[in-house]
Amino acid sequence: ETCELVGLYLLNKISLIIPKETVGLYRDDGLIIIKNANGPRMERIRKSLHACFKEEGLKITVDINMMQVNFLDVTLSLTDGSYRPYRKPNDTPLYIHKRSNHPPNIIKNLPQMIGNRLSSISSSESIFDQAKGEYEEALKASGHNAELKFETSDQQKTGVRRKRRRNRKIIWFNPPFNLAVATDIGRKFFALLDRHFNTRHRLHKIINRNTVKLSYSCMPNIISIIQSNNKRVLKHQKNAGTEPPSRTCNCKTAPCPLDGNCLTQSVIYEASLKTSSDEHIYIGLTEGPFKTRYNGHKHTFRHTNNRNSTELSKKVWELKDENTDHSITWKVLQRAHPYKGGGTNCDLCAAEKLHIIRNPTSLNKRSELVSKCRHARKYLLCVVK
Repeated sequence: ETCELVGLYLLNKISLIIPKETVGLYRDDGLIIIKNANGPRMERIRKSLHACFKEEGLKITVDINMMQVNFLDVTLSLTDGSYRPYRKPNDTPLYIHKRSNHPPNIIKNLPQMIGNRLSSISSSESIFDQAKGEYEEALKASGHNAELKFETSDQQKTGVRRKRRRNRKIIWFNPPFNLAVATDIGRKFFALLDRHFNTRHRLHKIINRNTVKLSYSCMPNIISIIQSNNKRVLKHQKNAGTEPPSRTCNCKTAPCPLDGNCLTQSVIYEASLKTSSDEHIYIGLTEGPFKTRYNGHKHTFRHTNNRNSTELSKKVWELKDENTDHSITWKVLQRAHPYKGGGTNCDLCAAEKLHIIRNPTSLNKRSELVSKCRHARKYLLCVVK
C-alpha cells in the first residue's frame, strides 16, 4: 500500500516532464516510451528524471536509447513490436510437487495457469514454443505430466460462463488444508451454517450460503518451519546473558497488584471481584505494561463519569451503589504477541477471546468475541501524521 502511494506520487511528478500516457511504473521498475526524440533531448530527459527523484531523497538508474528492454518477466521489442517471456540468468522455474500437501484444485490447475501466463506474454505461437521447454521440464520434475499449449485471450475465455457481477459483501472462511484430515470440512461447515442461520434467523440475510464462501489456506512448508524455528532459537541464544535484567515492578508505597510483576507487557489478565457472597470474573488484555492498564481501571473506579467504561467498572459501581463491600485481585492468565505491521493476525486478541469463551460466566460481553483487533490500526496510513 505504501509502495503504491509513493509510486502514484512519483508518477504525478514525472508527468510534468513526460506525458503520463507514455509512463508505467510497477514497484521499483519503470518504463517510458518516447517517440521521435534525438540524442540531446533524451539526455535532457534523463537529467530531469535524476533531479526529480533527488528532490525526494531517492536515486534512480536511467537507461536511454533502447529498442529492446527486459521489464519484469517480459522482453519488449520496439523493432518488430513483439514480446516474449523473460527470466533472469540462472533463474530456474520451480513449482509445487504433484504430491505436495496443497488443495487438489491448485495442483490440478497449475499447468493451465502457467500455460495461460506464457500465452499472455508471448506475441505469437512460435515465440511461445521457443520458451515453453524449460517450463515443461520444471513441471515434469515436479510430477506434472502436462504439455503447454498456446491459447489466445479469446480461446482462454471459451467455455467460461460469464457470471452476473454483483456488489455483494462476502465473508470468507479459510481453514488450513491438510491431506491427513479425512473430514470434509467444507460440507460440515455449510451444514452448521444452514442449521444455525436458517431462513427464520435474524442474521440470515448476512450469513448464508451466498454471502459466506470457503477457500482453503495452505500450511507452511518444511523450509519455512525450520527457518522460523532456527530464527527463534538463534535469537534466544543471542539475547541470553547479554540483556540487562529488566525492571518488573515500580510500586513504592501500595502493594503490587501482581506480586512484583506489574510491568509485564502483552498479557491477558483476570480480575476477580469478590464480595461476601459472590465472585465475578473479568478478563482483559493490554499491549503495554499491566501497570498502565491497572491504573486505568482504578481511574474508572474513582470517577463516576467513567463508570460505563468497562464491564468491570459497571459492576464495581453497582456494588458501590448498594454499599456492598468488595475486593479485587489480579492475575496474569497468559502472555501473547500483539499484532505487528504486515502480519495476518493478533495472538493477543485471539488469546483473550479464547479465555472469554472458556469462562462463559465472566462479566465480558459476548460481542467482544467478534470485535476487531485494536492493535492493527496504528499501522494504517490514515493515522500517520
